[in-house]
Amino acid sequence: MSAKENSIVGKSLWTVGTYGASIGIRFASNIVLSRVLGPEVMGIVVIAQAIRTGCDLLTDLGLEQNVVHSPDGNDERFLNTIWTMQIIRGLIVSLFCVALAPLLARFYRVEAVLLVVVSLAPMLNSLMSTSIFSVSKRMDVRTRNLFELLAESIGLAINVALALTLRNVWASILGIVLTLAVRSALTYFLHHPPHRFLLDKVHAPAIFHFSKWIMLSSLAFYAAVYVDRLFLGRVVPLAVLGVYGLAKSISDLPNAVAGRLAFQIVFPFVANRENDLSAGSPARAELARARRNFLLLVLVGIATIMAWSDRAVLILYGPKFAAGGWMLCFLLVGGWIAVLSSLNEATVFGRGEPHNVGFANVTRFLVMAAALPVGFAMFGLHGVFLAMPASELTRYGILMRAQQRLNLTFRRQDMVLSLWLAAIFAGWLALRMALGLGLPWAMMG
Repeated sequence: MSAKENSIVGKSLWTVGTYGASIGIRFASNIVLSRVLGPEVMGIVVIAQAIRTGCDLLTDLGLEQNVVHSPDGNDERFLNTIWTMQIIRGLIVSLFCVALAPLLARFYRVEAVLLVVVSLAPMLNSLMSTSIFSVSKRMDVRTRNLFELLAESIGLAINVALALTLRNVWASILGIVLTLAVRSALTYFLHHPPHRFLLDKVHAPAIFHFSKWIMLSSLAFYAAVYVDRLFLGRVVPLAVLGVYGLAKSISDLPNAVAGRLAFQIVFPFVANRENDLSAGSPARAELARARRNFLLLVLVGIATIMAWSDRAVLILYGPKFAAGGWMLCFLLVGGWIAVLSSLNEATVFGRGEPHNVGFANVTRFLVMAAALPVGFAMFGLHGVFLAMPASELTRYGILMRAQQRLNLTFRRQDMVLSLWLAAIFAGWLALRMALGLGLPWAMMG
């Protein structure tokens, strides 16, 4: 592999490029499912996905972060302890979710059997090999992203085939569990030490010690990211939830790319150069350059999608989902702040301070949980869209203070690029007005 490919900039290009293809796959899947199943069924899928993700994140031990951060991350006994803990956790979480399924089904007015099947997801996900964690530790970005692209492609084929065959909510439910099962199976084709059940008396406590803050952070992350869908699932019709869920899934994509870049590249880069990131150092300059290039690409995409969100949603998803256009426009405001926060979070993680990340995510959740019902009570559905930017700004501020203490901030870069986003968005709006196309939020009821 060339020096250019080995640099953080080269690795970033690999990550963004392959994840761009992955986003294309997700879009294709989303379009097929939306057009075949309709808003109400998609509303049920939103609830099922939120509960499934909650099952995974509420007890997240941060096992991949442990492997990447620990000096013992290549040790066979360490990896087998990770693998064993992962399977035990997955089994316990799935059993817990099965037990909760009837209660959650009554609360959200959906069939309990759907949630029982979705409850298998944590167990299926836990069966994967630790090989995927070792790939991240080596910063083998090419292998990791090609693997994820393959898994996404197979998932697309499964979901489309099920949607066209079943044409009901079971298509998405079965698609979730089968895709996870296939991904877990694929990890065993990557190089890995022989797996065996083991709980090493030295490694297990060390893993738990590092994991406690990651668990808190993941809990708060899940609560903040999914509390809107869980809240709306109770107070609005399923069809409205389906439209909102579609807009939210699109608005989450930039942050998903940022999250992958952050934890495949920024996190291990900072962790491996803990004492070599002082102001003016070559490593610091390389990190800043990679960060800037990625954010320039993201801001152009976000500004453009915000400005043309109504047209894009109408063309891709049809009139039934047209209201998702103005929703997407406003959701992307918080999406940009989330992108910045994700990159900053990875630098704090890399410096071995997961407690600051946990505190930032807990605070974000508290702001979100308070703003959602207040906004809904005062302005109806429109008030919900004030909650995300407020909560993300809170998270960003806390992470920025932690970075200042670590002398590893990119505040000026963030401010300049945010102004560029606003300028590009304003330019697109001016063009729309000149063409007589109105504003992207004109369909707000």
